[in-house]
Amino acid sequence: MASARMKRGAGGAPDLQHFRSRYPLTVASLGALADREAWLRAVWEAEERWRASLLGASSEIVVRGAPPARLKVEGEFEIIYAGASLGLLQAAALCCKHGRRALVLAAREGGGAAGGRFWGASGEDLEAFARAGLFTRDEIESFVTSRRRAGLVKFHDAGSRVKAPPLEVRGVLDVTVDAEKLLAAARGKLRARAGCAVVECLQVARVYVEPHGVSVEVECAGGARRLFAARLFVEARGASSEVARQLREGRAPTHVRPSVGTIARGLARGAGSGSADFDAGEIVLTTEDASAHRQLLWNGFACDARRDEFATRLFFHDAVDSPADKSLLALFERYFEKLPAYKRAGAHFRVARPLFGYGAGYRERGWKRGAAEASADARVLASGGAGRASALAPSDASATLRDLEARTRLTELALASDALDARALSEIAAAGAGASSTAHLAEFLRPPASAAAAPATVNETLNALTLALHGLDEGVRRELFQDRLSFGALRSLLSRTVRLYPRILQRVAAHLGARGTLLWLAHATQAALRERRADDGGGRDGGDEARRDGDPAKRGL
Repeated sequence: MASARMKRGAGGAPDLQHFRSRYPLTVASLGALADREAWLRAVWEAEERWRASLLGASSEIVVRGAPPARLKVEGEFEIIYAGASLGLLQAAALCCKHGRRALVLAAREGGGAAGGRFWGASGEDLEAFARAGLFTRDEIESFVTSRRRAGLVKFHDAGSRVKAPPLEVRGVLDVTVDAEKLLAAARGKLRARAGCAVVECLQVARVYVEPHGVSVEVECAGGARRLFAARLFVEARGASSEVARQLREGRAPTHVRPSVGTIARGLARGAGSGSADFDAGEIVLTTEDASAHRQLLWNGFACDARRDEFATRLFFHDAVDSPADKSLLALFERYFEKLPAYKRAGAHFRVARPLFGYGAGYRERGWKRGAAEASADARVLASGGAGRASALAPSDASATLRDLEARTRLTELALASDALDARALSEIAAAGAGASSTAHLAEFLRPPASAAAAPATVNETLNALTLALHGLDEGVRRELFQDRLSFGALRSLLSRTVRLYPRILQRVAAHLGARGTLLWLAHATQAALRERRADDGGGRDGGDEARRDGDPAKRGL
């Protein structure tokens, strides 16, 4: 926490001199930005919001009963979304394909620069737009700024007893889209539909649930309060939002993924180690073993070759209560210190935009109430609030796109049949989830709590998994790095890894413990049953067909 004596700048944030004294590499490296100090304040504010969300008591946002008589309903809709990215896309899809009347509350999302202007995705992810009826193929293509042959995976193995060559994965991180252009187009389509709207607000103040509907009170600029009504409210701002936390009975996230990086110009280009390869993204890579209670991971991909823009991110997974430093500003300092070991900077290197944010996830404590059930209540749904992104990815963009069609279709079915109770809505929350939950998989990406654990433990485990993946088909690789691993693929991966590296069983016990291992197996079994029901029902979640197909690059996008 910053010193109480530090000089304050705009909005109570530290001034530039404070940042320079504590994070000199970061301040110097962002020197080309005209609004450098504003970006530094934004990172600091993201940290403060994250700390407050963990330390503060859970607010009661969702209440039973009618709204205050002093507030008059300004507009009535069928569904209200909170969230300017996932919420906006789902609302636009419901309006365009199904003719629903939707309102989007474009409240500020924590760590607003986390995704940046560009999203790393895949051709399969983009197909969701066409299936959802939101964009035509020509419109989708207009958002694409870069295409690559594949994504690469490589873990540091100097201290590992298991060595694995680089793994090439097709259909993951092989496309870059201009997120700002995409979201602007979705907003335009939504506003053009009769009965739909976008309202800019500061926050969702209260959600009033009644038997016949739900009313949402928002706070706007200047403190004005406005009220809107609908049949269903969807919170789409992530697992750390106050609504998502309330649905989990006040529990704060158990796991966190701090992520920082830049979109930069002037990196040394090429296909060799240390160069920025504009023809192959790097899904995840490590350059060293664990230290300071964390394993640092890298991710990189081309944003726009014409502008020589390349995104690199440094991130790690951790339990919220671990001793590792989770400060974004401190992580930025490590990023600029360690970047030369990952990518070499050319003579004209400059940062075009910083990237930063926190991802959140939950590790379930019991048997009965899983991620899906804890993300829904009557007429209220936390969509995407259970940490649906891949544990091996530094942002949620790909999962947001990939799940769009399934979530939109299930939401339409719920509205059409008036199935808006907690149990029915939990089916939407579970859409796309695989047999390995993000929180459990993330446990293997951080050092075990035991002080006796070797620094190479994480990399050795990941190298064993990589070596096993080399002997499995492309579909299993793709499922793993999209965190939607089917039960059959999980079984194949684990059995092969055990044969190659029997020590993996000790790793499972060290990371999850006896109870955690049983919970993981129980949740995997539940996922297997969901898959069987989906198969019996014709693949209602929309994911099985994609899992069985071959290379998505061959399907048109």
